[in-house]
Amino acid sequence: MSQNSYLKRFLFCSLSLALYGFGSFLGVKAGVAGTNAWSTLALGISGLFSLSFGTATLLISVVILLIDFAGKGKLGFGTVLNALLIPFFSDLFIALFSFLPSATDPFLGALCSLAGQLIISFATILYMLPALGAGPRDTLMIIVGKKFPRAPIGTVKLFLELAVLLVGFLMGAPFGLGTVLVMILQASIFQFACKITRYEPRSVTHEDVADTLRKLAKH
Repeated sequence: MSQNSYLKRFLFCSLSLALYGFGSFLGVKAGVAGTNAWSTLALGISGLFSLSFGTATLLISVVILLIDFAGKGKLGFGTVLNALLIPFFSDLFIALFSFLPSATDPFLGALCSLAGQLIISFATILYMLPALGAGPRDTLMIIVGKKFPRAPIGTVKLFLELAVLLVGFLMGAPFGLGTVLVMILQASIFQFACKITRYEPRSVTHEDVADTLRKLAKH
């Protein structure tokens, strides 16, 4: 595979993560309605330590990357880009649209949160298409799943996110109708996005950093 091909894959991955950042921004603007579990944790850390949402997200990503590395998870360049670019683009969109207030109506906020989750689902599919590595959180889910081989991976994901959500809520992050709807519907939303894009996550074999460097060295 040529270096030019890899450049296109890296660019496509990065643009997809920008879209993911916009979805996260919509979750933040959901206000009192609340948002998905990981963003709830980031909002909790952000409020508790007076950090930007993106900075809080970056800190979470770095911690997860360290856990992934210690757990011998498969880490690719896409995994690292995910950890770095989603926080950057989230803060960028928050700054660009700072004139938009966060929702104070729970129903309007819930629509905003669901729209954000739909965008995140499509963005997840798009950034995984270049096969440069799954996100840090997905890698963590796989590592935890291996510790409990009898538990369905969906159950592992649910309990992991419930734990994350609880910590974020205890830190003071919003919890409301949007949070509940996203937790209930996110699997269906992702499946809908997969159907629209005709994407099958299990059909993709991701490269780790060593794989990519080895292939690039041949050109």
